[in-house]
Amino acid sequence: MELCMSPRSAGARRYISYFMHHVNLLRHHKVVPVVVFDGGSMPCKSATDEDRHKKRELSLVLGKEKLKQGNTAAAIDLFRKAVQITPSMAYQLIQILKTENVEFVVAPYEADAQLAYLATLDADQGGIAAVITEDSDLIAYGCTAMDRFGNGEEFIMEKTLETVKDGLCFQDFDQNLFTGMCILAGCDFLPSVPGIGTKRAYSLISKHKNIDLVLSTLKLDKRYSVPDDYIDSFWKTLAVFNHARVYDVKSKSLKHLKPLEERYLNYLAGDLDILGPYP
Repeated sequence: MELCMSPRSAGARRYISYFMHHVNLLRHHKVVPVVVFDGGSMPCKSATDEDRHKKRELSLVLGKEKLKQGNTAAAIDLFRKAVQITPSMAYQLIQILKTENVEFVVAPYEADAQLAYLATLDADQGGIAAVITEDSDLIAYGCTAMDRFGNGEEFIMEKTLETVKDGLCFQDFDQNLFTGMCILAGCDFLPSVPGIGTKRAYSLISKHKNIDLVLSTLKLDKRYSVPDDYIDSFWKTLAVFNHARVYDVKSKSLKHLKPLEERYLNYLAGDLDILGPYP
């Protein structure tokens, strides 16, 4: 459902008021907010974007049916799921952030990658101390700290890799193995192999501690139907989480989240647009 609104419309006031309420809550507690917006679409995320678009359309149809039936509560829930954040909505919010002197960054592509990059920088370089999000993909990017409104659930990568809890041990994991586990379990860029969830992905990585061995084992296991292009897609996805293009405020140019390694150049076969097309 497209929601292109003028800044004076009631709808515009509602979503801007909702957003600014959270911004002002942070400022009230002496936290300096930095808002990061998504930019262009990543080529490797096109299937996910199309699937989400179809789900929003279905939610809109079902919402109208519930409304006709008089089930207002169910209709409202479905209409919320049908909402699409448009460039127009982002533009209106950016104008408000400017007048309120709130810092913001428009990522060249994924906001997640931009946030992960900012979390690696010191404060004097424009870095951030933590990320507030509802998106678990930040974990796969190796973002050092996260939080969620309401739950106060904190995630710190360094502590996680030292954790032994509830039968899970990540002490033999490095960042690459951890990200590999997240990809195996399924992410925005690559759906998981049917039958492979978080627990199975952890078990495979924990047992073999080598991604090549995990993928070859999975391919030979007759219990799973592994698509022919899955291994190639897996390595490309890992390259995205490690080396997606982000915006560097200091140089005012695009750069990779981490310096691009030779092995990923081989995996990508020169197709660096997977990491975000260079304009």
